[in-house]
Amino acid sequence: EQGLIMAPGNPKRIRDIRDLSREDVSFINRQSGSGTRILLDYRLNQCNMDPQAIKGCENEEFTHMSVAVAVLSGTADVGLGIYAAAKALNLDFIPVVTEQYDLVIPEEHFESENIRILIEAINTGRFKKRVEALGGYSTEKTGCLMFDAGCLMLDAGCLMFDQNICS
Repeated sequence: EQGLIMAPGNPKRIRDIRDLSREDVSFINRQSGSGTRILLDYRLNQCNMDPQAIKGCENEEFTHMSVAVAVLSGTADVGLGIYAAAKALNLDFIPVVTEQYDLVIPEEHFESENIRILIEAINTGRFKKRVEALGGYSTEKTGCLMFDAGCLMLDAGCLMFDQNICS
């Protein structure tokens, strides 16, 4: 899950992305070109919001954990990042989007010993428990095999928004 990361207790009472434009709220951004930044820009566009209206939008970090640390340290009131980073630092979190990732393996590597070992590893209960313990990850489809256009795909899925933030 990706969402808004805030200090414990959410002292600024942030509810959704629209609150990022409030004058009393400071934001920490991800770097231009990152998936999180693309997601933010997409959601701001959906809400007809100007990124320049967000205090701190020009301040960038390069990892989800760096965003969470900026919130924890008080450098920013809120940032967009993954639940696992918020959980690791005991920060509040409001989900914005659920993402699923695919591992695409070209056909010429289907029978590789390394790929067989990888598939076996990600299908173990131990692996799935460790991933779920991070927080914000579902392993319901982890290890599912799909074939498409000569590629093997693991854990195929889609992007799902958790809320309609602009209605």
